[in-house]
Amino acid sequence: MLFVGAWALATMALAGCSASGSTAAKDVTITACMSSPAGDHPTATGRILNHSSKASIYTIHVKFSDSAGNGVGDGFAAVAKVDAGTTADWHANGTFNAKGPLTCKLSSVTRNISP
Repeated sequence: MLFVGAWALATMALAGCSASGSTAAKDVTITACMSSPAGDHPTATGRILNHSSKASIYTIHVKFSDSAGNGVGDGFAAVAKVDAGTTADWHANGTFNAKGPLTCKLSSVTRNISP
């Protein structure tokens, strides 16, 4: 189940123990990075594989860049619960409109124990 927004971020803050940085980032991959032909918000999609021993909540921050390496926005995704050893898909829309070839890079990943 995918939730994006303030509610999900507040839930992360209250969830308790967390892992961030490279440990949590190893659980997350980007499977697609797409600009809109019409110049709308770009999209990044990916997959989480929870390597921890507990059900977890993930917060994912993606940076979008154009072909020249210029930042063209950020995207955020929050996945409410990924059981230990299972996978989940995520989806993040960029904050600004962008056309043309893009690259996506994970900026940060936070994993919290699910309540």
